[in-house]
Amino acid sequence: MMTLKYWMNRTGEINIHENDDSTFVSSDKEDSDSEESFSSHSSSPIPITNLDNLKINNSECIKKVSNLIKLGKAKNIILLLGAGISTSAGIPDFRSPKTGLYNNLKKFNLPFPELIFELNYFKKNPKPFWELAKEIYPGKYFPTPTHYFLNLLNKKNLLKRIFTQNIDTLENLTGLNENLIIESHGSFSKSHCLKCKKEIKREKILKDGLRKGKVIKCDYFINENENENENENEKNQQKCNGLVKPDIVFFGENLPDRFFKFLPDLKECDLLIIIGTSLQVQPFASLIDKVPLNCPRLLINREPVGPFTQIKLNEKRDMYYKGDSDKGIYELSEELGWKDELNELIESGNKKLKIRYEESESENTIKNKLDTTLKEGFEDETEEADELEEAMKKQLNL
Repeated sequence: MMTLKYWMNRTGEINIHENDDSTFVSSDKEDSDSEESFSSHSSSPIPITNLDNLKINNSECIKKVSNLIKLGKAKNIILLLGAGISTSAGIPDFRSPKTGLYNNLKKFNLPFPELIFELNYFKKNPKPFWELAKEIYPGKYFPTPTHYFLNLLNKKNLLKRIFTQNIDTLENLTGLNENLIIESHGSFSKSHCLKCKKEIKREKILKDGLRKGKVIKCDYFINENENENENENEKNQQKCNGLVKPDIVFFGENLPDRFFKFLPDLKECDLLIIIGTSLQVQPFASLIDKVPLNCPRLLINREPVGPFTQIKLNEKRDMYYKGDSDKGIYELSEELGWKDELNELIESGNKKLKIRYEESESENTIKNKLDTTLKEGFEDETEEADELEEAMKKQLNL
């Protein structure tokens, strides 16, 4: 079990501060990824000390990776993904002055904006979280070329697994099988009631929470007294009315079981690609050391991070591409001869998503109009009934 205190760095990537009582216990004692193997890695960023020896040659880097794939030496590719792959989708970041998501939370007078991801605070005041969720909910944004490249790798039977820190679910929207995606810090794809623990329908979350920023309450019926017989239970059923929370990892919650379940995949990895992450988040950051020692590792990022800050001139294992994720992916696709296929995936995928979004918005508009009409009709009928009642009272001299 790991106790975490964290904040989000850009959209979806979570930075973690370990408390003094922070621990990790493997769910399986025989699992080689035990407490010792994780605790040996610091959550602090690795200092950038050897930049003078850092060899940055983007074209050479891309050619090396391309050759590995072309020669059949990379058949079990695993990707570690961070927030950097989603910024080109238009998802706003958290901290930019005046435009960042945290700037919109000033009206709530939070002592510090990261508090909205603290579980106990959410239970007391969930409104700030839903206000922020409205700005980043999946459905406003389309996957990036980097996201679609994941699907292309899968179509080539080269993709082993994806470990993502992001909560935006854009990986899923490319058509990828969800079994290939490990959402290390959870996502908006599912939500549960904190009281009765039942899963809440996605439509309700989308309509009220993510589109309107409303606090979601559970509308399942529950029995207050489990010892009553079945007939009496039906009479005493009440709405749960518990707080609903998306399955995003908050402070005080454990990482998803799937994160640990698929760690053994890393032992079979023959090419690790890391994109758009700061590699400061534990235990996620330690995944780069779980692959075999002879496994090539490629970082595509604006800045070198983690062990990639200390790549030497004669380094053969680690490769660093300096630049935006989409640019690096396009160059790799072109070197592989896949650029046309990638563009076709992007075009067809976004076309389908656009139709789906338009249908969803249209349906939502119709529902809102219907709700308004019914509400107004009910209010009119109530007003007429009150007027009739008043007239009868006068007639009867009451």
